Amino acid sequence: MPTSPEPTMTSRPLLLAYGTLLDRPSDPQAAAAVQHDTRDRGAASVPARLYDLGPFPGAVPLGADEDPAAARVYGRLLELLAPRRTLPVLDAYEDCDPERPYAGLYRRERAIAVPLAAPQEPRPCLVYWLNRRPPGARLIAGGDWLEHVRGRPLTEGNPADQGAR
Repeated sequence: MPTSPEPTMTSRPLLLAYGTLLDRPSDPQAAAAVQHDTRDRGAASVPARLYDLGPFPGAVPLGADEDPAAARVYGRLLELLAPRRTLPVLDAYEDCDPERPYAGLYRRERAIAVPLAAPQEPRPCLVYWLNRRPPGARLIAGGDWLEHVRGRPLTEGNPADQGAR
């Protein structure tokens, strides 16, 4: 079943971006969509685990039986100014098919983000969750992709050096 944007206090859907969408998306359409069709609403986190997949990350939500404080993924809440135009571009970039959510690398689902500036005011948002953790994916203990890639040595596999996916 397709995931539709959920209204928020801003009246537009929010997306928690935690990876390459925040730092030089390699796809020009995705980069333009983020630059022109979103507004940064601040840092936030969701209960999940973050994995290093080489040139990009993947987040996996915590299970229902896990403590939400067990692991967090940190990113930015992006208000989608034109969701009908923006989401198809981002879905293509993320290899996400809303009609077949488990067919691609990621699926887009609703989640509840906790803004770092106002933790008492959780916000409904959309998140791209990793469908399958590939062999060799490494857990990012701190849950922050941008901090993680900036701490990597300058190598061919560091998206901070060359642009990402």
